[in-house]
Amino acid sequence: MGLFDLFGGKKNGADDEASKEQELLSSKEKEIEAARKAHAELTWPTIPRLNPVNIKDAETHEMEETVSPERKSEVGQLIYEPDISIDALVDLSGQELLFLLTAMEVFNKTAPLPDFEKNHRKVYNEILGRLRDSKELYVLYDTSTGYPFIDHGFANVYFEEDLAEKARGMFEGQYRKLVVRKVKVENEEAPASVRRGFFDYLYYIGIENLIVDNGAYRARFKRNEIVVSPMDWNSEKKDASPVNPELNFAMIDFLEELRWPVQYEKRADVLKAKEVRMLSLIRNANYIIPMQHEGPAEVMEDGRIRMGKDTKLKFLVMKTKDDKQFLPVYTDAIEFSKKLTGTEWNAAVFKYQDILKFVQDKEGIRINPNGQGIVLPKDRMMAIEIAAQQAAIMRGKAGVKPQQTGSAASMSEDAAVQAALNQAMAKMNEKRNTEDFKESEEQ
Repeated sequence: MGLFDLFGGKKNGADDEASKEQELLSSKEKEIEAARKAHAELTWPTIPRLNPVNIKDAETHEMEETVSPERKSEVGQLIYEPDISIDALVDLSGQELLFLLTAMEVFNKTAPLPDFEKNHRKVYNEILGRLRDSKELYVLYDTSTGYPFIDHGFANVYFEEDLAEKARGMFEGQYRKLVVRKVKVENEEAPASVRRGFFDYLYYIGIENLIVDNGAYRARFKRNEIVVSPMDWNSEKKDASPVNPELNFAMIDFLEELRWPVQYEKRADVLKAKEVRMLSLIRNANYIIPMQHEGPAEVMEDGRIRMGKDTKLKFLVMKTKDDKQFLPVYTDAIEFSKKLTGTEWNAAVFKYQDILKFVQDKEGIRINPNGQGIVLPKDRMMAIEIAAQQAAIMRGKAGVKPQQTGSAASMSEDAAVQAALNQAMAKMNEKRNTEDFKESEEQ
């Protein structure tokens, strides 16, 4: 090895690294320049449509621009940054962040942006973090159900009350009756071990998809990107009481559709499909029921009760104004706690097939009386069960594996089954769903 190599090798290595960095930088600059040229004819995006709904002769409203042309030009240049700085995002408003996310997606679709995936994830995560860390948010609620409004499977959540109110007015043009509610993201007053926040509540009612600032610049998120399911909490003692998020969602979605005062092509088919889904889930659910028992009974970890042969059960019933009796059943502890009936009543968990036996001397059941309030007469309950059993028999004969619980296909595989379903899923009586109930003990 010569003296030149001995003393100059380290310097040469540094020069090589610098040369490579320069080449990489030059390559990035060329990519950015090529992207700018490909985007030369594009203009900055504008606020997208609220949703795909078209209502004939309805008054339409559009949101005023929330990001000025000057700010669009300033914020929009970030899409060409090779590595967007987090510091550059911190000072942006919620709407500016959502505009930036929208611009990145629109421009990248026309011609690829350098480092799109990395930069898009940074902006997305900044918005996600703001959702997670917010003390309060504004949510659209449907007055016809009392639950968060579901639009095409999404709940509508807003950072600012003003935007939420403007969106409410836009939905009003589609004959939706909504209100804006300010919600606390975390219930800080409750003990940490049992604390449920707003996003935890959404889990229980089956809302897993969120759209943020719909009506203005917006983005879609999954609920479990913000918080994990309450069922996944690390707790020494897990809550074994039933939860029925899919059923709660299906009931809310069905009632919302049923009570929306519009007509459109194939609405009857949409309503029927939502009803099929709901009834299928009703049949496969476990429920909490207020009850008392005389004689030996063992309450198991999941809340179900193992009775002795001499055990007698007594159930709370609800009476209508015309003295008809219905059995109140609850999908989860949240619904059960909405209207406590007294300490003398215990609670046990029963499956749908058990409940069929309990309603033989009653008119039927009312699911979540202080929530969705779905009423099912006992003849309809029996028709649903018969239809499901017929479907299972025909699947077995055909060598078809059972459908996943809640699948509409699992209840409609043969003409005979469909005939039973048609009886089971006759149009629900709206009057029954809205009757005033009063509580009474079974005599």
